[in-house]
This record gives sequence, C-alpha cells and structure tokens, in this order.
Amino acid sequence: MLTRPPFAIVESLGPPQVGEELLSCFGQLGARRDRLEHAHGLVARSLGLPETDPLIVAGRTIARDVDRGVGAGVDGGYHNAQHFLEVMLSALYLARLARFDARRSARVATAGLIHDFHHDGTRGSVAPFRLETLATEKAQPYLRAAGVEDEEYQRLQALVLATDPTVGVPFARACWARHAAGVPVTRLAPGMPAALGRLLTEAELAHEAVLLTEADVLPSIGLTLEHAEQLQASLASEWDTDLGREHKLQFIERMIDEISVSSFFLPNMRAIRQAYLATA
Repeated sequence: MLTRPPFAIVESLGPPQVGEELLSCFGQLGARRDRLEHAHGLVARSLGLPETDPLIVAGRTIARDVDRGVGAGVDGGYHNAQHFLEVMLSALYLARLARFDARRSARVATAGLIHDFHHDGTRGSVAPFRLETLATEKAQPYLRAAGVEDEEYQRLQALVLATDPTVGVPFARACWARHAAGVPVTRLAPGMPAALGRLLTEAELAHEAVLLTEADVLPSIGLTLEHAEQLQASLASEWDTDLGREHKLQFIERMIDEISVSSFFLPNMRAIRQAYLATA
C-alpha cells in the first residue's frame, strides 16, 4: 500500500521498487487539470530555489501554457503533457541519485519539461534534431522573458538536443565517456548543432545530458511492465503503426547495455525484459 504523499517519492532515495510509487505520483499529479504547473511548483519548492529565479519563472510559465494546451504535443499519443510531466520528475529523481546541487537539478528538470515542447507526432529519426530544435526555439521566448542568461539558455539547448535518439544520445554518451574515462571524442560531426559542442568541454553538462536522455526513457522501460506496455501502445497510436513486443524488447536490451546514471533501476528493467522474453 502506498502511504506517502505523491511527490515524496521524487524527493527520496528509496529502493528500486520505487517504480510503483513513481507511477502513483505520475498518476495523481497527471489527473489534475493543472498537472504541470502544480508539479513544477513542487519541483521548485523541493529544490529550495526562490520563485523569482529565472529558470523557475520560465518553467512555471511554460508549464501553465502546456496545461492550457499550448505546445502540449500529441493528444492521445506518447509525446504529450503527461510525458513532459514524467520526464521532468524522472530527471529530478535521477538528479537526486546523482547528488546534483539545486542549480544542476533545476537545469535538468527544466530541460525535461521542455524537451518535447510543441512535438508534432512525427518520428524524430526522419530528420535528426528537428523536433529538439523546435522545442528549444519555442521555449526560447519564455526563457528570455524570464531573464535566463544566454549561457544558461545554451546549456539548456544542448541538453534538449542531446535527447535526439539517433545522433544526440550517442554523442552525449561519447562526451560523458570522454570526461569520465578519457575515451577520445574530438569534434562535432558535420551537420550537428553547434550548441552540442558544450558537451565536449563541460563535463558536468555532459553528465546532465546523459541523465536527461535516460530520464526520457525511464518511464517506458524501467518502472513496471504494465506502464511499459501502456506507453508502447501510445507510441504505436501516435505513429499510426504496429509496434510488436520484439520492437520494445530490442529497445530494452539496448538500453540495459547503455544506461549509466539510472542503473539503480536495472532490477526493474531486467524484470520487464524477462516478461517480454517470456511472451516473445
């Protein structure tokens, strides 16, 4: 039985069985008409940052607009306001596991909120960085109006661009490997956005980028089998295609080999993988 207030689990460092509690938090907050604004307010208070902090002001305004339907993604699909909520809270949870300070935690939570802002339901693999660039462009006026400095905007831009699944995620992982283990990465590949270059020179930002990319997929592969299947069905609906269990199984197996900051959730991921294997 879940007895803690819904947001308390996001502030804790409990066992991997936290998956069911996180889902309870997602569900209770997601049932509100002001889901994102309310959740964002909880995030801000949890971090202890003042209400006047530019990141907090910008995030609150974006969250309020998404609750009103502005840039809220695909109704009935995968990339929508509920996804924004789940990624924002997952990013905060992982930031706590990684012992990030309030500023870094606020940055990754804000990036989680905006990473799919104005998503149009098309597959990102058709044109790498198109959807992530759209999200940062749509978020920029809010960030500027709130007084977010250019350096901080560029860092947020790099984090959001890193969530591009085909090019951004591998690049972020390579940059983090360079900083953490000395694995060589020399430059941006042709066609990659210049903002991603910060991951080559800023170790903390590269760590944040990897954390965000894992927060982006954690709800769909690391919590419970039921939620994994529900999100798979939502993605199939959004793409208007059939996504069989083998598709999800391949994704889970790849992520189990690649994850780093969310390895805390490996027991959940392995259990979901085993359930898919049993019925494949």
